[in-house]
Amino acid sequence: MADSQWRTLYQTAVFEVDPEKIEARAIAAELAINAHVFSDHQHISGAERSDMLHALTALGVLKLEGEAVGEPRRDRKS
Repeated sequence: MADSQWRTLYQTAVFEVDPEKIEARAIAAELAINAHVFSDHQHISGAERSDMLHALTALGVLKLEGEAVGEPRRDRKS
């Protein structure tokens, strides 16, 4: 998968405003990054590897935030 494809999917996940779509978009971006890493036909520079690591970290946070949004709120006074 080309560099620009994983970046496009990553940006789509980051800029998604519909909370119900964020997790699916984040997973798609993670899969694209992994496919790019494990492709036999790609040379990946150190800078791009760093970008992918940062993207995977951010996608993990997005997924966690998405899960938190889907949980019912708890009353903190209990």
